Amino acid sequence: MLKMMAGVVIMCLSLSTAFATDKKPNIVFILADDLGWSDTSLYTQNDFYETPNIERLASIGVTFTHSYTNSPVCSPTRASILTGQTPARHGSTEPAHGSDTLRLRATINRTAASSRKSVRPMTATRLDTALPTLSSLLKQDGYQTAHFGKWHLGAEPYSALDHGFDIDIPHYEGSGPAGGYLAPWRFAPNLQPQPKGQHIDIRLAEEASKWLRDLNDDAPFYLNFWTFSVHSPFNAASDYVEYFRSKVSPYNSQQSPTYAAMVKHFDDSIGILLDTLEQENLLDNTIIVFSSDNGGNHYSEVDDVRPTSNLPFRYGKATNFEGGMRVPTIIYWPELHNQSHAVSTPIQSVDFFPTLLNGAGVTWPASHVVDGVDIRPLLSGDAIEEQAIINYYPAEPRTSHPGWMPASASVIFENWKLIKTFHYGLPSGDLYHLYDLSKDFGERTSIAEQYPDKVALLESILDAHLDDSFAIVPAQNPNYVEGAFDYGLIDRTLNGVFLHPDAELPKVSGRSIPQTASVGDVVEIKLQSDDIATLQNLTYEQYVGPKVNIEKVDENTLRYLAPEVYTETFIGVALLNNDDSPAFTFTKISPTEIEPSISARPNSQEIAKGDILVIDVQAVDLNLEILDVSVESDLGGVVLPTPPVRGQYEVMIPADTQATEMTITFSVTDGKASDSTSVTIPIKEPSAGGSTSYLTLLLILYISFWRLKIGRFFNR
Repeated sequence: MLKMMAGVVIMCLSLSTAFATDKKPNIVFILADDLGWSDTSLYTQNDFYETPNIERLASIGVTFTHSYTNSPVCSPTRASILTGQTPARHGSTEPAHGSDTLRLRATINRTAASSRKSVRPMTATRLDTALPTLSSLLKQDGYQTAHFGKWHLGAEPYSALDHGFDIDIPHYEGSGPAGGYLAPWRFAPNLQPQPKGQHIDIRLAEEASKWLRDLNDDAPFYLNFWTFSVHSPFNAASDYVEYFRSKVSPYNSQQSPTYAAMVKHFDDSIGILLDTLEQENLLDNTIIVFSSDNGGNHYSEVDDVRPTSNLPFRYGKATNFEGGMRVPTIIYWPELHNQSHAVSTPIQSVDFFPTLLNGAGVTWPASHVVDGVDIRPLLSGDAIEEQAIINYYPAEPRTSHPGWMPASASVIFENWKLIKTFHYGLPSGDLYHLYDLSKDFGERTSIAEQYPDKVALLESILDAHLDDSFAIVPAQNPNYVEGAFDYGLIDRTLNGVFLHPDAELPKVSGRSIPQTASVGDVVEIKLQSDDIATLQNLTYEQYVGPKVNIEKVDENTLRYLAPEVYTETFIGVALLNNDDSPAFTFTKISPTEIEPSISARPNSQEIAKGDILVIDVQAVDLNLEILDVSVESDLGGVVLPTPPVRGQYEVMIPADTQATEMTITFSVTDGKASDSTSVTIPIKEPSAGGSTSYLTLLLILYISFWRLKIGRFFNR
């Protein structure tokens, strides 16, 4: 009887496993607008922003520390996500998709001011429906599709509805929520009712949740939750603004309470969506991608300051510097990983297209060239071949933008980064900025003249991509008047990092030496000022990273010891002279490798034959590397399932065993070091009918598990 029941249990488990394997995954893509790498609590220990729901997603997903967009502005990146092509190939190079001009391909511009040395291309102004997209291909494969939030890739007949989405709410083609985030919303008349003061992204999360609850369980779904947050206009609920106003400090590069409140609203909307996925039992078969379309807005004005600072990186949105193209990214993919970990391998926006489609078993036309790569191996702890990160931005934003450059493109490969500005070389040719990001993450000093071979190598990679994609590149301006261009406009010092555009530059500056340090290294901050009194009156305070003891060695030097950290960490120090504009300095602290550890605690002190032993297993790696956990036992005939990294482990004791005790050993490795722990449990005779009742209970549990995998219909 016992053997027959055990066979039924195994059959149920096999059926549920087979079903789970065959069912296509659901996909939720969360895309923020203008959310910078430093605008969450993921990467820097700066407590001004509060994003607990993003951290919640990171706690079950894979966090990418070096995730890049293929453009530093919104529409081109959105087109890259949907098509898997860089802006050089799909032709959307500027966010002009709300203009009256219809242009499906980039074209050559014939005119430019006589003070400009290049003529920038004319961008595509719509995402061509002839291009295969994530949404159109998934819909063709039977996916239920919905888009909630910002589109900005064209109005009908180029709207989200025309690109494979079943529904599009609020079906608005603009770049931001015209009139503001809080209801009533004049840009979303189709959303009714409109409770006064409700935040648009909160409402969209509620609408998306309703859509999820009403879905047909027989087909997978693809949900775009592309929020308006945190694009301008800048406004938020007054209670949130006042809360963050109380956190403002002169010793912090983040100064806008309104922007911080907007980030909090965005995080709240993610929380609503995650709650719904959990409540509807959808997380086990749903992929979640979270990212942003470009770096933070460092040039507008709100609360008399810049909206945000992208420190420790340089500049921000609409620039080819790190602050404009490095963004927060998390991927949750339960089939590929059973633990949260961090990945430092660089990825880019175009990678999402092949990764998601391959994961869903969906092909794209052979004629459609894809510039991205499948990054699924990274989720499982494996490596991929390093790829070149391409950012193509042949535009000319306002010259008042800090970090302004004429039409440019950049490429990153093996920690080296080249920014190429077309036709602005002196006296002729192109202008180059070269950085070794492993040593100069802040891109403070171009070393293009010192490393001409690196410039040549990176330029060859960039040019090869531009040639292969048939890109429309900036042309030399035939009408340029020699000497008319003001080179002082290029890459000028950011005015006070975050302050009001009219504020004076800081009277003191600091430079951390070295920029990258390891535990125990002496880090010195070299202070500079034209005024000795400024140095004498200087105050300073650490505002980012684990606490260190900073001492003033002399009027020109601050010093501290690099702390021990286990993931890449930054130490940020603010320098202030009375009411002067503050300056900031950063050091990157390299992580110390530490061995993983594992613990195992049984829920009972002894176990009866035929019963289920429950053990709480906890494997920990402070380096956030992926772990491999294994198990073995000295008891013959026992079936040992694969143990979790963290959670409860269940093993059935054979009813016919003659052993009086069992030792079970758990081991963990990160591929470099390992740890193990053992648990020894006495085995006793079962009480009358005990083993049969336990087997019956197990059978019920497995059948329930099988029913959940088939669909939520059986649970209603």
